[in-house]
Amino acid sequence: MTARAFRVPAPLCACIFLLACAGGDGSGRTTLTVLNWAAWNEQQLEDAYVHRFGVAHPGVRVSLAAAGNQAEYRDQILTSIAAGAPPDVFLLDNIDVPAFARSELLLDLAPYAARVGLPLSAFDPRVLAIFRRGGAVVALPKGFTPMMIAYNKDIFDRAHVPYPQGDWTFEEFRAAAQALTRDTDGDGRTDQWGFWLDRRAFMWIASLWGLGGDVLCEDGTRASGCLDGAASVRAFRALTDLATRDSVTPRFFGLRRSLGDQLRNFYSGRVAMVPAGHFWVPSFRPHVEAGRLRLGFAMIPHRAGLPPATVIYASGYAVPLSARHKRLSVQLAAFMTDSLAQVTRAAGGLEIPALTRIAALVAERDTTGWEAAFRRAVPYGRMPWGARIAKWREVEAILPDIMDRVILRGEDVAAVLHDVARQVDAVLAQP
Repeated sequence: MTARAFRVPAPLCACIFLLACAGGDGSGRTTLTVLNWAAWNEQQLEDAYVHRFGVAHPGVRVSLAAAGNQAEYRDQILTSIAAGAPPDVFLLDNIDVPAFARSELLLDLAPYAARVGLPLSAFDPRVLAIFRRGGAVVALPKGFTPMMIAYNKDIFDRAHVPYPQGDWTFEEFRAAAQALTRDTDGDGRTDQWGFWLDRRAFMWIASLWGLGGDVLCEDGTRASGCLDGAASVRAFRALTDLATRDSVTPRFFGLRRSLGDQLRNFYSGRVAMVPAGHFWVPSFRPHVEAGRLRLGFAMIPHRAGLPPATVIYASGYAVPLSARHKRLSVQLAAFMTDSLAQVTRAAGGLEIPALTRIAALVAERDTTGWEAAFRRAVPYGRMPWGARIAKWREVEAILPDIMDRVILRGEDVAAVLHDVARQVDAVLAQP
């Protein structure tokens, strides 16, 4: 991929200008720019430790720059590289790994990791695999999460429903959701639901796997025969039945309203269980600390006779092949994924540290039991499709129609999956 493949969109010019000017500040110091999409709370965690890199490297300053939004982030990085003004280090999400790996725009960090004191063997192998391409490593993992089920212990206690223990089957989960769904004020309408079924694929893909289905076939080149295969039809029928047959999940909350509704209804006690990643722990904490929420985490339920399954989402720090200060950039990427950085982020609750030793230390010192619950799920984690195929964003944009059409419009599950599978095939067939 060359610079001629891109035109610089006007909204990104300001970012490129800032990156282009970041090599020095006129005082003889070297300024390294790190680009990410961090929200304010995440940026605060990065700010808390990153200045120490300059202490260890006199004359070097680190500047953190956040993209406007994640949707434009990939284009922003590619455009800056094409314009000859790449960041020195940038955050690489798992969904962007295939596109960047294929473009050959990234420095292979495998030969340098041990030299900068961060051997690849120190990382969780499942997480590192997301960033491996053959023998190359396109980013050093900073943290990750498996998808889980978050549950409100108070709602379970009031209904005399035992908390989930270890891995549990879908039928056990369904029975709990039914017992937790109630008309609490006697007006004849349900006002407390057992579960929140989300329309977004990143929220339900782990449940689909746990029930034996999948979106794509093993080689990732087609959906037909897999998304509309018997196993996936059965899996989606079980999921959508939670709304259409069992009425244990609200039809109108999670399907068309604003993002964040699932958490607001969870906090308020209207929903007993929600799918969740570690990235929502910072949102949960204030409610827990204020005594408004007693929180637990359980593994994604699976079909009886099948092993548990979940998805692992991860991100890491990458170095552009065209970075101006390659040695310093590699050292900075390693610093931002080493012990101090991962302990700092873990304290903020954003993710599980990708360094196995640090993750174990954090779990050992955790008094909530949350870290142990997340770690129990990790051995069952699978690489997300977004880390395997470059067109997953386009595929993922189609998938919410499945829940909408079955739950809101009452269409047949098998017919919907067959139609959506053909749409996905058409996307994957495009050059």
